[in-house]
Amino acid sequence: MSPEGKPQVLFVAGSGEFGSGECQILDYLNNPEDKPFSVELIFPTEGRLVDQAAASGLPARVIKSHDYLTDFRELWRQPIAWVYNLGGFVKISSVIRKKKVQLVVSLSFINWTGALAARQEGVSHVWMIREVLSGRTNWLNFFWGRWLASRLANDLSVRVLLESSLAAEMFRRRRTRGKSLVIPPAIDSARFDGQLGGTGSGSEPGAIAMFFSGPDLGRVRDAVRALSEVMAGGKNGTGPLQAVSLFFPGLGEKSRLKLEENILRESGGSGLKLEFSDWTELPARWGNFRAAVIFPGFDPLSRVVLEAGLARVPVMVEKGAASELVIHGRTGFVFDYRDYASLGAFLQVIAKNPERGRQMGLSAREHVQKHHDLAAWKERFEGLLIEVLSSPES
Repeated sequence: MSPEGKPQVLFVAGSGEFGSGECQILDYLNNPEDKPFSVELIFPTEGRLVDQAAASGLPARVIKSHDYLTDFRELWRQPIAWVYNLGGFVKISSVIRKKKVQLVVSLSFINWTGALAARQEGVSHVWMIREVLSGRTNWLNFFWGRWLASRLANDLSVRVLLESSLAAEMFRRRRTRGKSLVIPPAIDSARFDGQLGGTGSGSEPGAIAMFFSGPDLGRVRDAVRALSEVMAGGKNGTGPLQAVSLFFPGLGEKSRLKLEENILRESGGSGLKLEFSDWTELPARWGNFRAAVIFPGFDPLSRVVLEAGLARVPVMVEKGAASELVIHGRTGFVFDYRDYASLGAFLQVIAKNPERGRQMGLSAREHVQKHHDLAAWKERFEGLLIEVLSSPES
């Protein structure tokens, strides 16, 4: 129990820099309404989210750990992470004991330290999983395979909360079906509107914003080529789309700078003005963008879809978990995996018919406000945690 007599809940993040689930939880915790429990946040690294929590006065600390899940090309890092994370496991276990934590909530499946510490200390654990381990873009990012990944989530959790039906595919087996529940993501629209800027400096009005989850140079190169072909196909009405802002949410500075260098080298002669944008500047710059193109990866970038909707920016999303938030042809467009021809066609629609894009943006905002409001999500989320805290096993 906390000094206020409320149950103590520990939230364990998967990233200190960016995560769709982490951003949503910070929205929730920053809401001034009273919470039925006391909270503390643990981040695995320093980063933007840690700074944001500190600026909001939220109790947070950094206990360093590495990702248990990695890109397929870096599977060799996963066994190393097990060894490195032993220190974090000991420290989180100590926090659970000292704070008398009654429930641990992990915000990402790439970090298991909170789940393992909760099991060690005999307290309940809830896993919020946004990642899609069965997606075509991820293959088997887990050296034990998807079957054991789902078994791990089941054995270490009393509840598994998923944000998409695609993520839920891994939990349809009998042993996990009863524990898993899909709760679509949400956003605090009032708070976001307070951060939202008009047309600002840093990019040309009518530019395209492109978002990539992970450092996949091939995907960036193909997307830039698709946009340059749109430009080459016709000049009438397409001029404003020649400016492109590239965002890599959650990518570390070293990896980002290396990726930017490679992009510039391989995209020479595209005819596009490429700029590499700081993720922290995004809220103030949404007004510059005529459309947003989103390439999900391990993180589905659902947060970006919701922000774009509130900013009245139509989105083009590669089919996956995040595309479940889009009404095709009304609030944005959905294209198949690596279907750059369709992406180019959708970009042409926005380029040649600005009014169509404006109407889609208005519909996107209405859709997000109606179906992804934080107040409705908050009520459901708190009800689930209270149910867990009041159960005999807790």
